[in-house]
Amino acid sequence: MHSARVWQVMFAVMVAASPVVVADGVAAVRETSLAAPVRSGDACPNGHVALTFDDGPDPVTTPQIVAALRDHGSRATFFMIGADAQARPDTVILTRAAGNEVGNHTYDHPFLDEQTEQQITDELTATTAILTGMGGPAPTLFRPPYGRSSDAVERVARRLGLTFVLWSYDSDDYEEATPEDMLDQAEKARDGDILLYHDRYQSTVDAVPLVLDVLDRRGICAGRVVPSTTPRQAWLDYDGPDKTYFDAVAGPW
Repeated sequence: MHSARVWQVMFAVMVAASPVVVADGVAAVRETSLAAPVRSGDACPNGHVALTFDDGPDPVTTPQIVAALRDHGSRATFFMIGADAQARPDTVILTRAAGNEVGNHTYDHPFLDEQTEQQITDELTATTAILTGMGGPAPTLFRPPYGRSSDAVERVARRLGLTFVLWSYDSDDYEEATPEDMLDQAEKARDGDILLYHDRYQSTVDAVPLVLDVLDRRGICAGRVVPSTTPRQAWLDYDGPDKTYFDAVAGPW
């Protein structure tokens, strides 16, 4: 994203400040009615695994996933694309009002490892500007599209105060995995692991209750993504050469 485009985005956010403030006030009211008590303590003898959803918000499937999580007494982290969030603020507010975390997934989903440091900065700052105030604070978590990173990407994320988050297991929902296929990762996951999904597929919507049931049976709760001082290895079920590390772990809400 070019610098001029960043300022256009930020100006649009400022022009829309009054409606967003009103919406934020509504979200504060909704927080009480939408956020279910989260499972914790004795319900989680084997720890926590974080469910994360990329590439939203989608106006249809994201609210369905939010509802499935809420019905189960669970929460998740949604890494949102700035351009889509800008077009669908109500979905962002709804997601946060149910107690979920919202993270930065860039403005328009480029290959960040092919961008200059200034372009990377523009992608992240524009998205943070859009998400800030939409029913919640500035995001503190960041996931690069496709998991593609570089020294420059990680350097910019640190400078902007964003925790760099990848995943332990990939659901492959974008490759037409069925809901039943997605249970494999839930069976493998251990305390601290982070699972990757995308909240734009109906198959993922259908998988969420099944995944939560598997975690329940295993004594694991859906946890929150939190910074970790010990880097964790990504892509635990992948044997290729480009495994990497990230700075986050699943923990209690």
